[in-house]
Amino acid sequence: MGLARGLAVVALLALPGLALGQAVPGDQPPAAAPPATPEAPPLPSRTIQSPRDAKPVAAPILTVDQDVLFAASEWGKRTQRILEEEGGKIEAENERLAAQLSDEESALTQQRGTLDPAEFRRLAEAFDTRATEVRRQRAQVVQDLNAWAEADRAAFYRAALPLMGEMMQERGAVAVLDRRTVFVSMDAIDMTQDLVSRLNAELGDGAGTVPLNTPVPN
Repeated sequence: MGLARGLAVVALLALPGLALGQAVPGDQPPAAAPPATPEAPPLPSRTIQSPRDAKPVAAPILTVDQDVLFAASEWGKRTQRILEEEGGKIEAENERLAAQLSDEESALTQQRGTLDPAEFRRLAEAFDTRATEVRRQRAQVVQDLNAWAEADRAAFYRAALPLMGEMMQERGAVAVLDRRTVFVSMDAIDMTQDLVSRLNAELGDGAGTVPLNTPVPN
């Protein structure tokens, strides 16, 4: 029935499924996943500490931790602050809408015994349509914010690439590897912290590079 489906939408708004970065639950329960195929555990990576007074070395291969590079930068910190602020607003609005729809459902239920069945069905279907649209809109808000965050992070790495190239030339390197994929290395060849300092000085926090609340380019 339309009213029952609308109630399901109200419940979904109140669940953390619309929280930032989480999948929005569908109307139908997901199919059972097939048994996972055991995989070989990844090889552990290890960094050998250099002496405390060691300076960055010239080396053909350098390493960088991409996640730390973004998270430790002023750009990444700004992005995280915005995600937390906007995520809080989304959660508060979801709670407000869930309470509003719940009140409307209660009022409609109370009228059920006094309304003509056809009239009640019409009102219930209208409620169902509205509740479904509210859920769709709230899911879109989450998707838009996640899309912005992905675009902002991609813009950071594009802006960081020329500065990474400069540091490579200064240290005589021909390649930079993700530190997490290296089995063992000396920490003297890791450029993450030095690159963070340079990015902060040259790029700042990147505010306005990818405007929020505007369509994100593909």
